[in-house]
Amino acid sequence: MGDKEGTIPPPLTEEALKKLILEAIDNATESDNPETFHALWGHPERGIQTDDVIHGLERDWEFERPPHFNKKHWQWKYYIETENIDGLPILVIIAVDSRAREFEVITRWIN
Repeated sequence: MGDKEGTIPPPLTEEALKKLILEAIDNATESDNPETFHALWGHPERGIQTDDVIHGLERDWEFERPPHFNKKHWQWKYYIETENIDGLPILVIIAVDSRAREFEVITRWIN
């Protein structure tokens, strides 16, 4: 095998990521939840619900900082600056599987 590494794919643009997110939300079933256990239960004091996250991802948003490639999980992390249902600014960090056209919310907080 050696010490060779795979080729890191390029990150998605904001436009391409928005399209992927909206498609994934549209294709989700009632029982699907794109959030990790950490995002759901790790910080209840933040008061952010799944509906807040989905609302924020469905509206117009922008990158809060450039995407970061996580070599351990071999995926891009995207930092999305958006708003919750009440209009408060939130930061949502997602990991994306571009091939499967899926995303997972890693964490979120009031920004």
